[in-house]
Amino acid sequence: MTAPEYRHGRRPGDVRVRLDRPHARYFRYVAPGVYSAKLAADAPSTPVERVAVSARHLLFGRPISTENEIEERLPKWKALPVFSSDVMSSVAYATEASLYTLLGVGTIAFGWLLPISVAIVGVLALVTLSYRQTIRAYPNGGGSYIVAHANLGVLPGLVAAAALLTDYVLTVAVSVSSGVQALYSLFPPLLPYAVPIIVGAILLVMLVNMRGIRESGTVFAAPTYVFLGSALLLIGLGVLRVVLGSPPHVTGVVPAHVPAETFGILLLMRAFADGCSAMTGTEAVANGVPAFKPPEWRNAQTTMVVMALLLGTMFLGISFLAHVSGALPSASGESVLSQIGRSVYGAGALWYILQLSTMGILVLAAQTSFADFPRVSSILAQDGYFPRQFAFRGERLAFNAGIVVLAGLSILLVIAFEGRVEALIPLYALGVFTAFTLSQAGMVRHWLRQKGPGWRRSAFLNGLGAVTTGIVVVIFAVAKFALGAWIILVVVPILVALMLFVHHEYEQESRELDVRPTAQIGPPHRRQRVFVVAPSFTRAVVQAVKVARTTSRDVSIVHVSEDAERGEEFRRRVEAQMPGVQVVLIESPYRSLVRPLLRFLDVARDEDPDAVLVVLIPEYVPRHWWDRVLYNQNSGRIRAALVGRPDIVVLDVPYRRDVAEPTTA
Repeated sequence: MTAPEYRHGRRPGDVRVRLDRPHARYFRYVAPGVYSAKLAADAPSTPVERVAVSARHLLFGRPISTENEIEERLPKWKALPVFSSDVMSSVAYATEASLYTLLGVGTIAFGWLLPISVAIVGVLALVTLSYRQTIRAYPNGGGSYIVAHANLGVLPGLVAAAALLTDYVLTVAVSVSSGVQALYSLFPPLLPYAVPIIVGAILLVMLVNMRGIRESGTVFAAPTYVFLGSALLLIGLGVLRVVLGSPPHVTGVVPAHVPAETFGILLLMRAFADGCSAMTGTEAVANGVPAFKPPEWRNAQTTMVVMALLLGTMFLGISFLAHVSGALPSASGESVLSQIGRSVYGAGALWYILQLSTMGILVLAAQTSFADFPRVSSILAQDGYFPRQFAFRGERLAFNAGIVVLAGLSILLVIAFEGRVEALIPLYALGVFTAFTLSQAGMVRHWLRQKGPGWRRSAFLNGLGAVTTGIVVVIFAVAKFALGAWIILVVVPILVALMLFVHHEYEQESRELDVRPTAQIGPPHRRQRVFVVAPSFTRAVVQAVKVARTTSRDVSIVHVSEDAERGEEFRRRVEAQMPGVQVVLIESPYRSLVRPLLRFLDVARDEDPDAVLVVLIPEYVPRHWWDRVLYNQNSGRIRAALVGRPDIVVLDVPYRRDVAEPTTA
């Protein structure tokens, strides 16, 4: 690379730095030693790099600068499909989940469906009012973790976070599996390929989310609104037919085989718990307040009310039509919503639109989790309870680590349960209602502390919400424990323990690396002895010796050899071509490389305990992918053995093989 050229810009203090590359970089002077830099996001310098950058832009879009983050915020019409698709799509399976449980007694028990649905909508209304209070109190985002952590303490906050994260993973698995069920309800020959289709759909949603939240909102808006139109039209026409005296009637359905059960309170509790799966994702709007356009909290409140009204209308409407039409869980796999659509619309275009839009919104319902799981993970990472990489945003301002981990865990869950919705449902919603309860209890504590305007009314609403959702949690735990809910009761404490472990490790690291504010850092006061590890006499070794001589006068080349004659030949060559450099020959008759080197360094440290030993390892810079296989294996072994040993500093000296250098010292 040629020497940089410095050219002053038109304004005083502006400097243009031109490098020997096909792009320029600009710096603006701020203060002595401080520059504001606006660098090109991509700087490809080779044809291969340019192809890689172009492919990345094609898949994920061009990078977005931090200063443009406000432009990525969502208006209400985009926020609704992003944060509410999970809630609204749940009407496709929540009613069927309750019917599946009641079918154990027989179709005679279906009379309880409407009372159960009304109770669920009542809980939904209460939770919605409660979270409106949360959004007002936490305009920068008031998810369960933040509220519980701030008002109830660390452990309740982590329990809320673990419960939410678990539910987000289940949301992706259940919603996409249910979406594919809608597809093979329409095209039964696709049933054997359900799992691969589910996995492909999850990967597709992951890819769209890595392009950024605004772009995902644009992509997901159309299927969401098409589904809303189809479902509301279905309910309107179905209710109209009931009013006119010709209710829709489902025919040609063979009931699914469900083990016979005795009717009782436990069965009703299970049916209620299954139907409560319609409320998963209700909290997403409160978690995602910072993603809204200003005024963020006001737009979030409006979106949450619209979401609740749509959900309540569709859930009650589907349950009512299921009751009057005789729809029931089918042995063929056809969904209850498909049966209702077929009885109201007939097997025509509107039914196909309903089924395809149902599949679309169910697959895209995973978007709610993809919007919130990475955001909650980033908050946990900022607080030191998750690995730090979860807090970093990618080129498109998306939390890439959280997005990829969520997709991976969901795919594992789908494969483990073979994409069967009825097997995943028992694990569902327990986590989110646990988070509801802790969040609302935390809000009660918040209002009792703050006592601002209207605090008594707000505390009452949140307290009533906490009691109600707490009762639902108990119902879940009791009614579904043997059906798989015990897995969640085990997983959540394990996640909490892991988060506490991560926090402990970060705290310990912080204590060990902390520099006291009163400490004065002076010049080095210990002499350095530098050893260059040299498997052979090469330009890479010569470059390493040159670097060593800039740091110390006590420089030695260490050469481990199994052949004494070759070792002596190495010594003679170094002494002839690099006079003044000491050569240390280590004979290794058993052909070991690392262990003799370690023994020598131990001896050197014992001989001069006041010195710091610096070990320089020459290393080739790979030019091709195969270079990574052919070179630097011994360097890696030596580095791994030396790193962390007391009083030894290990440094790599990279060497580019395409750079011509003189071989003289």
